[in-house]
Amino acid sequence: MFKRAGIPEIIRSHQKDDFYLNFLRSSVTDIAQTLAGPRRWIYWRRELDVLADLGYFLLTTFSGLQTVGEEYVNIIQVDGSLRKLPVTWKRVLMITLHVLGPYALRRVLENLERHLQTASLDVSEESQQFLLRSIPVLKHMITILHRSHLAVFYLHGAFYHLAKRISGVHYIQYMSHQRTTSNTNRTFQILGWLSLAQLAGSLVLQLYTLWKLQQKTVDQTDASALSHRTSELNVVPPVRKCSLCLESRRSTTTTPCGHLFCWACIHEWCQTKAECPLCRERFPPHRLVCLVNFDPT
Repeated sequence: MFKRAGIPEIIRSHQKDDFYLNFLRSSVTDIAQTLAGPRRWIYWRRELDVLADLGYFLLTTFSGLQTVGEEYVNIIQVDGSLRKLPVTWKRVLMITLHVLGPYALRRVLENLERHLQTASLDVSEESQQFLLRSIPVLKHMITILHRSHLAVFYLHGAFYHLAKRISGVHYIQYMSHQRTTSNTNRTFQILGWLSLAQLAGSLVLQLYTLWKLQQKTVDQTDASALSHRTSELNVVPPVRKCSLCLESRRSTTTTPCGHLFCWACIHEWCQTKAECPLCRERFPPHRLVCLVNFDPT
C-alpha cells in the first residue's frame, strides 16, 4: 500500500508544482501591473513572487494537504520515520527555507555589495576590497552547493531540495500501480555520477583559469617593473626630453613660441603661470597645440 517515493515521482511532482507556481506568479504580476502600474511592479516584482510562493505553500503544505504536484503522482510528505506526517514546525521550517531563504540571502548579498561599492560601511579599504572579492565567490559556492545536492539526490533519491533535507521531510507513495524499477534507479545513479564528474571538471577548469590569470598578472607586474627600471637607466635624448619633467615626452605639445613639453606638464604649468617655462612668453592656455604623430627625428 505504501512505499518510499521513487526519484521519477519526486521529480514529476516538483515539475508540476513549478508549473502552477509560475502560473500563480504570472497571475499576481498581471494584477499588480493593473492596480499599481508597471513601474511599481518592476520595483516589487521579487517580493510579489515570494508572496505568490508563500500563498501556494501555505494553502497546501502548511495546511497539511498535498500540493498539486504531490497529488498528481500520489506521494505524501512524512517525517523520518516514514509513518507520520511532519509536525507543524517542520513544515514551517521547510517553507521558510524553501521560499524565504533564497530571497533573504540574495537581498543581503546585494545590499552588502552596494554598501561596499558606495563606501557607506565603516570598514578599512583592505576589508572592503576583500569583501567585494568574496561576494562573487560566495554566490558561486552556493551554485556549486545546489548542483552537488542535486547530484546526491540522483544517487540516493531522498531530498530534492535543501530545505527538505534540513527539515527532514521525506516522501512516501500510496495507491501506486507502477513501481520504480531498478533499471530506472541505475539510470538516475549514472546521471548523478555524471553530474558530479561534470561539476568536478568545471571546478578544475575554473581553478586552472584562475591560476593562469594570477600568473599573467604577476608577469605583467614584473614586466612593468622591469620596464620602469630600464627607463630609469636609459638616458633620454635631449630632442625627446620634456624640460619640465626631464623624461621622455608623452603627448608632445607645443606652445605658441615653439617649445615642446608633455601635455600634462605644460597644462599643469599653465594653471599657475600662463607663460612658457623657457622663454617666459605669455599666452592663453587655449593656444596650446597637442601634436599628433609627432616625430622629432
